[in-house]
Amino acid sequence: MQTEIEIKFFVSTDIQEQLSNFLNKLDIISTDSARLGNVYFDTPDLELRRLDMGLRIRRSDHFSEQTIKCRGQAVGGLHARPEYNLPVTGELPTLADFPDEIWPSLAVRDAIQSRLVAQFSTDFLRQHWLIAFEGTEIELAWDRGEIVGSLGRTAIDELELELKSGDPRALFSLATGLAGLGGVRLGAQSKAQRGYRLAGLGKALASQPLPDVSGLDARACISLGLQHWQHHEQLWLESVGATREETLSGIQQACALVAEMADEVAPAWLPALLAQQTLLVQAAEGGDDQLLALFQQEAFVRVQLAIAAWLHLGD
Repeated sequence: MQTEIEIKFFVSTDIQEQLSNFLNKLDIISTDSARLGNVYFDTPDLELRRLDMGLRIRRSDHFSEQTIKCRGQAVGGLHARPEYNLPVTGELPTLADFPDEIWPSLAVRDAIQSRLVAQFSTDFLRQHWLIAFEGTEIELAWDRGEIVGSLGRTAIDELELELKSGDPRALFSLATGLAGLGGVRLGAQSKAQRGYRLAGLGKALASQPLPDVSGLDARACISLGLQHWQHHEQLWLESVGATREETLSGIQQACALVAEMADEVAPAWLPALLAQQTLLVQAAEGGDDQLLALFQQEAFVRVQLAIAAWLHLGD
C-alpha cells in the first residue's frame, strides 16, 4: 500500500513550449511515455462509490495492473488517497487480491466482486518525468486523451505532480513553478469523478450553499471554504447545473469566508488572497473572458496553492 500525494492541474492552452523550457531548468532523472487504457469498475448500484473507493484496470504495452483507491481527501488541488496496485490477468479485477482490512467485511467484498461491471473508460498518452528536486523525487505526468462514458466523451489534459519520496514542501514548491506556465489551474476533480458523471452515474455538479462552519476552528473553516471555492470555479467553467450569477456568488462567498477566517490566524498568504478578491470583483464586472483569464493567472493559482500547502503542512 502507498499513499498517493499529488497535485493536479487542468490545462486549457498549448503549454508544450513553456513546459519544455520549465523542464530544461530541472534535474531530470528519467523520462518516458506510454499509452494507457483504463477501465473503471463498480456494481450497478455503485457500492464501491458509496464506500468512497475507486477501482480500475490499467493496461499498456508493458503491463496490466489493477488498482483500488480508498477513502482520502482532495483539498485545493492536493489529492491524498491510500492506493493498492497489483498485477491482473483477467478482464475483471480480483478483489480478494487486495488486503482484507480495507473492506467492511469479506462478505461485502465478495458480494461486490460478484456484481462488478465496467462503467466507463479513459484512454490517454502519459508523458512523465522523474525529477530530483530539493532533496526529493517527484514525478511529473502530462496526460492527454479522453474519458468515454454512456453520455459521451470529454477531453483529458492534465498535469500531475506526485511525491515519490521526501518532504511534501518540495511538492508545493515545484507546483508553484508550474503555476507560472500560464493556462493551468488547480483541479480538484479526479478522472474517476468526471467519468462517473459522464456515465450518468455520478452526482451532477450543482451550486451549493456556503457550508455551515459554526463551531469549527479557523483551519477547518478555511479548508471548507477552499473546497467551496474550487467547486464553484469548476461549475463556472463547465457551465452546467447553475446560473452564472450562482456560480460567481459561490466563488465570492467562499473567498470571503477564507479571508475572514484567515484574519484570525494571519497566514502569510492572506495579503495575496485579499488582492485576488479585488481582482475577482473587477473580472466579474468585465465579463467571462476576464474571469477565465483570472482563473488561469499565476497569482490566482498560487494563492490556492499557498492555502492548500498551509492546510496540508500545518504551517
